[in-house]
Amino acid sequence: MLKCHPVLFSTYHIPRRSRNPSLAVLCTILVTSTALLSTILSQNENNSPPAKSTNTPLPSTQQNPLPAPPPITTKKGLLARLGTQPDWSRLDDYQSSITRTEFQRLLQHNYLQNDQSADLLIEVLDDRARILKQSNHPAAGYYDLLFLPATTDPAKLPPEVPRYWTPAWKLRAPLQRSKPLSDLHIVIDPGHIGGDFAQVEERWYRIGKNTLPITEGDMTLKVAKIMRNNLTALGARVTLTRTEAQPVTSLRSKDLTTEARKWLTRLPGSRKPSSYKLQHTAQRLFYLSSEIRTRAKLINQQLKPDLVVCLHFNAEAWGNPKKPDFVEKNHNHILINGCYSQNEIKEDDERLELLLRLLQRTYYYELEMASEVANAMSRSTGLPPYTYTGDNAKSVNDNPYIWTRNLLANRIYLCPVVFLEPYVMNNRQVHARVQSGDYPGIQKIEKKYRLNIYQEYADSVTTGLVNYFKKHRN
Repeated sequence: MLKCHPVLFSTYHIPRRSRNPSLAVLCTILVTSTALLSTILSQNENNSPPAKSTNTPLPSTQQNPLPAPPPITTKKGLLARLGTQPDWSRLDDYQSSITRTEFQRLLQHNYLQNDQSADLLIEVLDDRARILKQSNHPAAGYYDLLFLPATTDPAKLPPEVPRYWTPAWKLRAPLQRSKPLSDLHIVIDPGHIGGDFAQVEERWYRIGKNTLPITEGDMTLKVAKIMRNNLTALGARVTLTRTEAQPVTSLRSKDLTTEARKWLTRLPGSRKPSSYKLQHTAQRLFYLSSEIRTRAKLINQQLKPDLVVCLHFNAEAWGNPKKPDFVEKNHNHILINGCYSQNEIKEDDERLELLLRLLQRTYYYELEMASEVANAMSRSTGLPPYTYTGDNAKSVNDNPYIWTRNLLANRIYLCPVVFLEPYVMNNRQVHARVQSGDYPGIQKIEKKYRLNIYQEYADSVTTGLVNYFKKHRN
């Protein structure tokens, strides 16, 4: 039997112009009926048995189900070895900081291997560059980098582009003529590791009994320590990325086995790698990728220098690595960042790193600095220039020693980088000079009196840097 409960009626205001007896009665009946119906439905609901499950949908939902929202699809982008997903907002500070003409000239002249390298990846429009965020997933969209109008009023130019390094022309004149490198912070990066790691990183060989092994990582560290003394005496603040034959990274090959397997099977249809291939790839991830990326983190986040000098020695192929032999060639060349292939630009993190270097205009500073160093080294060492015959490097000016090439170190160290490759380690004369050690003064080496090879290397680079900053700082 239906129980009756008192019903509270809301008071409704009827506008003055609508007040008449019939309308008032009609509104009262409507309100009363609505309230009474609500009470009845509430009682029926309270007297009904409890539902078996709180997840039971309402009948109306069963009859007319709502369409499910589309699934959010994410796809991992293409990245370089041990690379991280790029943060495109890092380009926000460079909006309207470069003209279309300069952007396109730098891109084509230096950073692209050929005119098609950036096709469908970086599109140059009239007022902006449209950059694909994820090369294997175009649905992820584009980043629009606005250009600075060519007719911009000079009084309204944007502020200086963000850099953690100071260009030479912004340095004040040195207070002492004997300290031409004052106010400069220079990082020296001794290439490779050396020591117990020399054979693992394939930078080791020995010819003949009772001879010193040739280990590039140990040799670059000797040069770095001499250079540190030179540059410090000339007023610079100098930091080495390593001071001993030990890795900077805390990871080792065994820690990178999983990453090696992912890298080897990243492409559809990839076969399961052999244990040898897996181990070899893990080793390369250790001494090439993890080691250099750890140094980059140190440089970019803590040291923040004005330039980095990467020290290396070169080598020529000698056939069977277990039976090395001498080669006749001996030469020198210097690398700056550039010449990205299409496959490199397809990797999303590399595409962002290219643009950061372009927008900071590191090319101009690297080219001038490398040219001064090349000229000084040519006079000191007498080495001829090396010539690339493949497409992984290209010449950008009339200096035969200078080449642009995309290497991990000269790409992710976000300041001007001069990457040096003098001397062929498996050349007979170079081998003899290494055997002679770091003797003081000069010594006769194959009918010619010379400084030891480490001092000659360090002194010639120092001379080139001094010549550059004397010309370009205030």
